[in-house]
Amino acid sequence: MNFKAVYIFSVIVFFGYSGYSQEDPIPQLITDRPDATESSVLVPKGYFQIELGSQLSEGDAQEDLTYGTGLLRIGVLNNLEFRLGLDYSRSKFKKITLEEEFNSFSPLLVGLKIGIAKENGILPEMALLGHLSLPVTSKSYDTTGLDIRLAFSHTISNSSGISYNLGAGLDGLSDGIQYIYTVSYGYSISQNLGWYGEIYGELPENLEATHYLDSGFTYKLADNFQLDAYIGTAINSDPDLILGAGFSYRIPN
Repeated sequence: MNFKAVYIFSVIVFFGYSGYSQEDPIPQLITDRPDATESSVLVPKGYFQIELGSQLSEGDAQEDLTYGTGLLRIGVLNNLEFRLGLDYSRSKFKKITLEEEFNSFSPLLVGLKIGIAKENGILPEMALLGHLSLPVTSKSYDTTGLDIRLAFSHTISNSSGISYNLGAGLDGLSDGIQYIYTVSYGYSISQNLGWYGEIYGELPENLEATHYLDSGFTYKLADNFQLDAYIGTAINSDPDLILGAGFSYRIPN
């Protein structure tokens, strides 16, 4: 296990915890899927939120099918959320003479989301996220990964808003740090139907950066149940096509 990663994670969580603890009414259902941008909104205290989906990513050299992208979010305090994530996927590497295929679980994701500040005028709502990727569930990883990001959001109007993330991490495979950014614009078409457009990217220290575009829709069937679907692509490399769909369900208190 990468004990340095565990130590850094613990320090960030300790100093990130702040006075964001006032009681609020139970908010509308806000999810961390389907876009790459993590929301600055936390699951309310005492609630469980399950977010599940599947994704197909296809390019010239590789095809990835994630059968299940799973995230469990638990509201622990008014400003603290506990998170557990696990994916199961099939990767097919395309070669001239043959194709190699691998099925595997991802590392177990264990993390926290900490509310730092509410939106106040021109100042955005802000939250701190930290995750450890534990190799206990994956044969491809033998060291612990770490990622830290700040999530921001601004209200533009009653029907639209913008969210963005900045962060960095170690994935447990490569030696260098991987920096990330995301920017997502969301628009409420109706009370239940929403649309978003997004650009995001990964900037590894020792590899070429990859930038992505995606767009999708969300539809609320109930106050605590939402469906989603999206399509995307990498701008400057594989994959050419990214498709996904899923749902989110918040278990009432």
